[in-house]
Amino acid sequence: MPDDLATKVKDEKRLPLWRKLGYAMGSMPYAMCNTVIGFYFTYFLLEAALMDATYVLVIILLGRVWDAISDPLCGYFCSRTKTRFGQFRPWLLISAVPAALVYFGLWFVPNFSSSALTFIYYLIMYLLFQTMLTCVHVPYTALTMHMSYSQKEIDSVTFYRVAFETIATLLGVTVYTISYAIFAHESSEDCTGTKTKDSNLVKAFRYHALFMSVLIVIMILTTFFTVKEQKEMTDKKTKISLREAMKETWCFKPYRELFCIELFSWLAVQFGQGNLAFYIQYNLDLGNELPYFVFYLMVVNIIVLPLWQLTLQKFGKKTAFHVAAWFLLPSYLSFLFIDYYPHLIWIVGFIQGSGASAIYMLPWSMIPDVVDYASLHSGIRREELYYSFFVFGNKFSSGITLGLSTGIYKLANYNQLSCEQPWTATLLFKLLVSTPTVLFILVTLVFLWRYPITEMKRIEIKEKILSLR
Repeated sequence: MPDDLATKVKDEKRLPLWRKLGYAMGSMPYAMCNTVIGFYFTYFLLEAALMDATYVLVIILLGRVWDAISDPLCGYFCSRTKTRFGQFRPWLLISAVPAALVYFGLWFVPNFSSSALTFIYYLIMYLLFQTMLTCVHVPYTALTMHMSYSQKEIDSVTFYRVAFETIATLLGVTVYTISYAIFAHESSEDCTGTKTKDSNLVKAFRYHALFMSVLIVIMILTTFFTVKEQKEMTDKKTKISLREAMKETWCFKPYRELFCIELFSWLAVQFGQGNLAFYIQYNLDLGNELPYFVFYLMVVNIIVLPLWQLTLQKFGKKTAFHVAAWFLLPSYLSFLFIDYYPHLIWIVGFIQGSGASAIYMLPWSMIPDVVDYASLHSGIRREELYYSFFVFGNKFSSGITLGLSTGIYKLANYNQLSCEQPWTATLLFKLLVSTPTVLFILVTLVFLWRYPITEMKRIEIKEKILSLR
């Protein structure tokens, strides 16, 4: 680092608390939306909008294809952005209102006479929403390391961001739970024979989306107006081509290993979340308790988060991830058996929520170590590129689980218009909520074993970074 920047590191004051809180608030829309989508989007399209499972499959898979293009492109364009507002903040300002409007449209049930028009509507809304989510979250996550020259302050900002993300997962679920309690608590009990589209369940999703849309705008704009980028960090970067950007990130082995850890651990969690609603409603016959159980999972996530923070501080991030993975395995396996004792779901939920809490937190706490390590090799920090692919992996895991599950529903004779499902469908729900999750956790453990940044290596990297500053 040049002498003038080294002086800035030494003389720079601590970031005020209000600026850290303002930045952390910007993490909440992504966490809120992803949590609700992970638990309820497939359920909404099939059970509330009454779409054919084939249409739902196409919507989600096309969304993943678009993500594979839009996420890296957004990271690339962010790396070439230069305005008086900074490199990343303008993206937040431009994307805030469109993201909110599209989120509301995503949960609105249009009164089209043609199923093809309904399919086109949700396809457009889903692609637009994923685009807006990318335009917010890729620059937002990269902004973390542009708020201060001090590594200590960056670590502090990251802690607040992770804490607010965890709160946001609970907030998103809470908004839907309240909406459900007001409009649709008796819906599943009243269902006999054939479902109708104009139901209280539709209202519950609609009003949750309205309130969430308002929160999205407030949170993103709060971050824009409270955060200040360190301009010199942007000015010193050199522009590279998209091909060079791809090569720089994927040729770095620690990043490849961490990306696979994030991808497969999230695939495990998302397979559990994406099929949980159907499992609880049709296998356990506890449909009216579904929103309250999801709320309970999020409460457990928050309660145990400080315990995971203490674990990673005492034993290291890699060891903490090992513990979390082995913690999750028995909880997912138990889904094969607890349909005989439905109310045991609350005990299993505590174990599952505890393990999932670490899966939410640890990959994002590990990526700054990889960015630091990469900067030692290349001499230049390009966190926007690493974070953009990380965001893609996060969203890809969600989409691929929803898409694959929905495609298999059709083969098991699932009927979205029926209040009861055949035994083939209920067997499928049981298998999807348990078997793939266990397999993906085992794959995660393989990549975790290969991941080269141990706690000793992390300390060594940090010392080298500090010596350069």
